[in-house]
Amino acid sequence: MTRPTAPRHLTLLLHCCSPFNLTPSHHLSSLPPLDTNLITGRRVEKALDAVCQSCRDHIEQHFDGLMHIIASLDSFSISNEAVVGLLKGVASILGRFPKERIKEDMKKLCLVQVSHIQKLIEENIPIEKNTKSDPVVWLDRLAAIFRNVNPIVQNGEQHPCQEVVMEVWPTLSLAFQRYSSDLRVMEHCCRCLRFAVRCVHQHSAPLLSPLVEQIVGLYAAHGHSCFLYLGSILVDEYASEPGCVTGLLAMLEAFTQPTFILLTQPNGFRDHPDTVDDWFRLCARFLQRAPVAFLQCSALNTILECGLQACMLDHKEANAAVLKFFQDLLEAGRKHEDRPNFETRHTLVVNIFNTHGESLVSNLINAAIFILPQYMHHDVAETFFQIMQFDRPKFCLWLEAKLKVLPTKNSGGVEAITQTELVEFHKAVTQAERTKEITRALVDFSRFFS
Repeated sequence: MTRPTAPRHLTLLLHCCSPFNLTPSHHLSSLPPLDTNLITGRRVEKALDAVCQSCRDHIEQHFDGLMHIIASLDSFSISNEAVVGLLKGVASILGRFPKERIKEDMKKLCLVQVSHIQKLIEENIPIEKNTKSDPVVWLDRLAAIFRNVNPIVQNGEQHPCQEVVMEVWPTLSLAFQRYSSDLRVMEHCCRCLRFAVRCVHQHSAPLLSPLVEQIVGLYAAHGHSCFLYLGSILVDEYASEPGCVTGLLAMLEAFTQPTFILLTQPNGFRDHPDTVDDWFRLCARFLQRAPVAFLQCSALNTILECGLQACMLDHKEANAAVLKFFQDLLEAGRKHEDRPNFETRHTLVVNIFNTHGESLVSNLINAAIFILPQYMHHDVAETFFQIMQFDRPKFCLWLEAKLKVLPTKNSGGVEAITQTELVEFHKAVTQAERTKEITRALVDFSRFFS
């Protein structure tokens, strides 16, 4: 059977990356036909993405040809990576077009991918990973489109991609239901929605209520941490809107109980670092976008108690997220004094600091000495530095109290550290003016106990 010849616009793309360094300004008629057997090569995969990105001004005149290629992709033996590369380039070009053209072609691009997802769901086709029966293939293509189309939209204008996002949502909602127990599909579905929301920003407001309701229910049923991550995207986009804060806080509180149950199981923090990471990133987003509402929410004490335990977790990303949360908490009570809510923020953080600050210092000393590797000491040092920026005298007292109860002898009864060395460590940390100095002191101090 004779394989189809690639469209001549694809021929142009491929030759643009050839050793002869042809550019899109060359006439199509000067290029020979290209058999699709070549499309499987690595050179072609690079060409599909690179030409669209680096030669966009020239390639715009061939956009209809690119759309024809996309409509015919299933007839060629092209890897999914190459298709995603092509979609990235095409979407980036499309974003420069007039609004009506963007609206029209975005629907064409997206609905091709959506139709495949619908078919998989409706026909209950078993998943075969990395094939056309894998919803992840189509979700990733859809995500590539939303991620790379970036039209300029003025205040008050309707976003040209708003309609297509709303048209895509019912299918993504069905995918959430159909594949809810499949972590891999859920992660890619959340990723796709992340870029859809980022694409149109607050123009996706009609999605907020049904999306929150669905991910809260799915998280309670399955515990996939990607729903927490998607929640943090919603907070980032909508928490600055007063009318959305109440609903977002309800989402946070609904997430809290199943998270607390999961993490307080034996070895819960250690066995679920992704949940710790995504959970505290979500909380940090609230501190950044709606600090007063977050600091007054009913879930805060549970979050703080979990944070005090999670700060001792030996997992780089999860530990960093927890400590960034505490750093942002302290900054919420110290920075932006010119804003009208400063006094309220400051009072709320002072109360939290006085209640939990000593435990945080104690747990971080334990973590740095007995649990965390040295390459993770920098985040501990940064947290200590932020505490000192907030209230250095209290930090000095709490650190001194902790050092007094540290064991000074090792398991063999031999003295591990002297009183003089304890005093020197206290002085090095409390008089530090830079995080780097605290890091160095922690690394040196931890060696006494190794």
